[in-house]
Amino acid sequence: MMSTVHLLAGLAWDPEIRGALAVLTGVVVLMGSVWLLLATNMGVRLASLLALTGLFAWMTIMGAFWWVRGIGYHGDPPSWQLVEIVEGDLDKAALDQATLLPTPYQAPSPYELAILSGDPDVIAEFGPVTRDNVDPELIAGLSDAEIDALVADLDARHREATLSEMAAVFPDVVQQAIDDGLIDIDGWRLLSTAQSGEAQASALEYLAESEFAPDGAVKVLDAYDIGGKPGLPDNPSRWDRIWTWIRNAVRITHPTHYAVVQVQPALDQPTVPGQAPPRTKVDPAQPVISIVMVRDLGNLRLLPGLFTIGSGLIFAALATMLHERDKLAMARLAESGLET
Repeated sequence: MMSTVHLLAGLAWDPEIRGALAVLTGVVVLMGSVWLLLATNMGVRLASLLALTGLFAWMTIMGAFWWVRGIGYHGDPPSWQLVEIVEGDLDKAALDQATLLPTPYQAPSPYELAILSGDPDVIAEFGPVTRDNVDPELIAGLSDAEIDALVADLDARHREATLSEMAAVFPDVVQQAIDDGLIDIDGWRLLSTAQSGEAQASALEYLAESEFAPDGAVKVLDAYDIGGKPGLPDNPSRWDRIWTWIRNAVRITHPTHYAVVQVQPALDQPTVPGQAPPRTKVDPAQPVISIVMVRDLGNLRLLPGLFTIGSGLIFAALATMLHERDKLAMARLAESGLET
C-alpha cells in the first residue's frame, strides 16, 4: 500500500509523466470508445481491423501535414556547424576559400567609403562628424565642451562602424566598392547585420566554447558567405521570387555553403552607475578571430516523411485486407444464393 502511495506521489511531481499519462488516457478513451462501438456491432476481429485502418489513415494525413510544413514530429533543423577558428590572418585557414577573405583592416572602412561616395545621407550615417554637420537637435542647449565631446563620440562611432553595418543601410555603396575593386572578397558575399543574425549567434556560441574564447566581451565585425543555393537578385520582382522558389525546390544537389564571422576582443570598460553602458570598443592589441562554419541542412522533414510513408503503407495493407475480406464475403454469399 505504501509503495503505491509513494509511486503516485512521485507521478504527481513529474510533469513529463503526468503529461504522458494524460495523453495515454485521452488515446485510450477516444480510440477505445470507437473500437467498443464497432465491436458491439460487428465483432471484435472486424472492429479491430476497421479501427486500425481508420487510425493509420488519420496518421497518414497528419504525417503529410507534418511533412509539408516541417512541424510536429520533425528532425533536426538546418544549422551552422563549426569548421575551424582562425586567430589573426586568414592565410592560416585550412579552408582554401577562406584564405581569400581580407581582415577588416585590409579593406576600406565605412568611414572612408562614405567620404568617397560624397552622398550627404551616407556621410551623415558613416562619415566624418564636425560641428558644422552635426544634427542641431543633438547639440541644442549644450555647452561648447559638451558639444565637442558629443562630436568626438559620434565621429568615433562612425570610424568604428563595420562593413556589415553599412551593408544593412546602404547596400548600393558597399556593392559599388566591391565592383570597383576597393573591397576584394573574391567570390564571397558580404552579409549585412540583418542577413547574418543566425550565423553570428552560432559563431559566438562556438567561440565561447573554444580555447580562443577571450576573457571579456567581443565586438562582431563583418560576416561573409559563399556557396549554397542561388538567392534572389537585387530588387527582385514577383516573377524573380517565383522563379527562385521553383528553381531551388527542384534542385537535386545542394552546393556547400560556408560562412565566416569575424570578431575582435573588446576593451574592458567600467560601467558608471546611473549612466548608459559604454559602447563596445575593439582592443587594437588583440587579433581578429574568424569563425569558419559550414551549413548543415539537417533532416527536418525526414522523420515526418518516414512517418507518413510508414503509416500509408500500413493503411494500404489494412485497407487491402478489408477489401479482400469483402470480396470473400460476397463470393460466399453468391455461392449460398443469399445475395440480393
